[in-house]
Order: sequence, then structure tokens, then C-alpha cells
Amino acid sequence: MTPSDPYAELVSRLGKFIAAIGLIGAMAATIQWGAGYGAGFAIGAAGAFLNMRWLANALLAPKGPAGVVLALRFGILGGGVYVILKIFEIAPLSILAGLLSAALAAVLEVFFQLFYART
Repeated sequence: MTPSDPYAELVSRLGKFIAAIGLIGAMAATIQWGAGYGAGFAIGAAGAFLNMRWLANALLAPKGPAGVVLALRFGILGGGVYVILKIFEIAPLSILAGLLSAALAAVLEVFFQLFYART
């Protein structure tokens, strides 16, 4: 990937969108429902970010074990969420909401492409 690669720029923007949504959503959930829900949202958003990065690395620049991680990513994320739910007793819906931050980031990217990056 070159620095001006549009796919690399897209992945970078998606990561920034997910991080921003995770931060804003975690703060809003903490204010509205308490620290447990805010932590759950942040954990879900972090999982969405990691999943997006793993997928992008495996598809855009496959090197070494990227294919194995691509195949195991759902198991890794699911196992991590299970452990977090059992140990910290965080609300599952808050983690699910955080995981959905990737979907909102994709919608924001569509709007970015429609209104800002017209070529």
C-alpha cells in the first residue's frame, strides 16, 4: 500500500470514525446509565476497531499469519466478550452497541464520500 492508496485512506478514516464513536458513545453511556455501561460500550467499540483492522490487514496486505487471524477473529472476539461478561459482569447490550459502532462508521464514510470526496 502506498501512502496515497485510497483504500488505506478509507481504512484510516474508518478507524478514526470508530474511535470517535466509541469515545462519544462511552461518555454518553456513562453519563446516562453508569460506568458499567460506558465500559461495555468502550469494550465493544475496541472490539469493532480491532476486527476492522484485522480484516483490513488480512485483505489489503496479507502477510504471514494474517489469514489465520482472519479465520479466527470471530472466535477471538467472542471469547474475549465472554470472558469480559463473566468476570466484569458488564451489560451485554452495551457491548453489542459498541460493536455496532463499526456500522455507524461505515454510514459516516458513505456520507463522507458523497459530500466531501466527490471526484
